[in-house]
Amino acid sequence: MSDSETDPLRDLLSQFALGPSWARSTDKPQRAPRTDAGKDDRPPRREGRDDRQQGGGRGRDDRDRRDNRGGGEGRRPFQGGGAGGGGNRNFQDRRNGPPQREDIAPAQGVRVTIVPDNQAVHLIGKEVHQVARVYPLFDVAQILLAERARCRALFEVEESRPPLYLGKLDESLFLTREEALHHLWQSEARKELMDEETIEVEPPKGNFQSVARCGISGEWLGPPNFHSYQTNLRRLHRERFSNMPFEAYSAKVRTERGEEAVNAWLETTKQKTRWKLKGGEDNPWIDERVDAERVLAFGAFDKAFAETRKAEISAAIPAKSLSPSLLASLRVAGSHARKHPAILIPAVCRALEAEHLPVFKRQGKLHTGPARPHALAPDAVLAERPGKMVAWIRENSPAKLAGLWQAVLPEGSTAPPAEYAADLFWLLQQGHILLYTDDTLVVQEVREPTPPQPKSEKKKKKKTKPKDPSAAAAQGESQEESTEEETEAEAIELPSAEELLNDTAALETPDTSDEEEAVLENASEEEPSVTENVQPESSEEVEPSEQTVSHADDTKLPDEDFAEPSEAPQKPE
Repeated sequence: MSDSETDPLRDLLSQFALGPSWARSTDKPQRAPRTDAGKDDRPPRREGRDDRQQGGGRGRDDRDRRDNRGGGEGRRPFQGGGAGGGGNRNFQDRRNGPPQREDIAPAQGVRVTIVPDNQAVHLIGKEVHQVARVYPLFDVAQILLAERARCRALFEVEESRPPLYLGKLDESLFLTREEALHHLWQSEARKELMDEETIEVEPPKGNFQSVARCGISGEWLGPPNFHSYQTNLRRLHRERFSNMPFEAYSAKVRTERGEEAVNAWLETTKQKTRWKLKGGEDNPWIDERVDAERVLAFGAFDKAFAETRKAEISAAIPAKSLSPSLLASLRVAGSHARKHPAILIPAVCRALEAEHLPVFKRQGKLHTGPARPHALAPDAVLAERPGKMVAWIRENSPAKLAGLWQAVLPEGSTAPPAEYAADLFWLLQQGHILLYTDDTLVVQEVREPTPPQPKSEKKKKKKTKPKDPSAAAAQGESQEESTEEETEAEAIELPSAEELLNDTAALETPDTSDEEEAVLENASEEEPSVTENVQPESSEEVEPSEQTVSHADDTKLPDEDFAEPSEAPQKPE
């Protein structure tokens, strides 16, 4: 009899859906069992495996019972260690639980600007004067951005947003009052505002069997049935683990039993810390930390922080001295500045001018050096050693510093003597020679003056378009007449002043003919007759009635001519 007939669990297991969904289709016909016809006498693999399992170890029945232990359907989720070891680690906790680190968004309404630190720029200026080299401002910006301590961060908040809280006792900046107060209590600045002392007290008495302990920090919290257990638990969560939910933190608490654990907790309760606000002898001591924080907030907060809308702090500020959102804004601004160092060049220019370092343009780029470039004429007279240096640099362009010393120094010299170094340093300080960071030497030559651009002989006059067509025609006629007169005047060649002075005939008065003299005499005789006809104006004023009466009959118009335009009779068309 076969195994399928004798095994009572065979039919039972066939009813369970142990495979995937795509393999549990009932439409497909069942595959016929494999037979060993035509093969050797070796037993089938399935039967042999069952025989071996029955002979030693756990059999299939044991595995079936293990799979059905949880309820009969499906397998248990995999629980175990990693590839390198054992353990009962549940890998589903990380997928189903909250993310271990949440990304904090930058602060809204706050602009962060990276500027160079004055002390760092001072050190760079000192180095430039010592080595007498020319540095591109782009390289200077990269040097400043290489370390956060060489830069400053300028925070500016919008008018519609609440102000920031800038620390007076330390370099700190926060968005809210609660964050500033929490930092003040955790920092060393609290000792400048409050007195703190530790005193000896008696430990609590009672029969304690177990003690609770923080599973993260290892701090003793006390017995679960002790009156201060919940207070200690929430205090520790608020002070050190406020970034995680309280339920998740309370699940990390473990309970330890034994006399050693109880004694260790009792030792921590023998000492107690209390606080008192400075500035008054009558201020009482405060035993509870919550009350001490409240007194510090109302009594000394203004001494530690000031409200501002614009604050400048070091870019290397610790993360605990800055609000999380402000820290995110600072990281974004720093990353952007490192990707684009050119945005720091305007601030670098202002800082270098404060250090009395020149800024000049060379080959389209801004540079700084020990002195502004000064042109050296080709025929300039120099001493022997500086003259040889300048001549060699001009002949061997692009010149390098190592090649200059090899060509100028006397034979057998391995290092430049002091007098040669002094001569080269003088040329660099005067700006006649520029020494770049890659040891390239360039002589500042005299620039050739650019020729002036020729000016146009006649300026084109703007023609105004008249609105009236008749006026446009008249204007066109006048322009044509003026152009004709200008052409006639240009065609007539006028004598110069020297020719007129040399011509004696031009200086004499011309002779008049007899006919011209007779015309002049007639004109002089007719002048009195003209004046006789002119009657002097009478001083008496003529009345208007007399002037209008004389011509009343001749100049009288019909009444309809004096009518208003709207009231005048209209003629039919």
